[in-house]
Amino acid sequence: MTTEQLQFLFALFSFVGVIGILFYIILEKAKAEEKSERIEQLEEEVIALKDYLYKREERLENKGEVELESVKEKIIALYEEGADIMLIENALNVPKAKIEMVLKFHNLNKSDNWRESVNNNL
Repeated sequence: MTTEQLQFLFALFSFVGVIGILFYIILEKAKAEEKSERIEQLEEEVIALKDYLYKREERLENKGEVELESVKEKIIALYEEGADIMLIENALNVPKAKIEMVLKFHNLNKSDNWRESVNNNL
């Protein structure tokens, strides 16, 4: 190979190398932009979730004992009317475990009241 051919070959390799480096830089910038967009999107989602949790906690705090007592009374009333636990669950949209707990305490209170009335009559 002549010197001119070697110089052309080295120039060609250098040109390909520079193009490769530029292509690599462009790809890395695109990845960085994509990552920053994803970070912004995730930050917005976190803000939305925090807002949702704040509103949810606020709603739960505002419910108060009055609503809980009314739900308990409704559960007891439906049960005493002969409604099944599944029917109460569907009607009031209350979890089965909570219904069972309310009914157990209600039955305990009934039995305690019965004992007290028997003791008072004696």
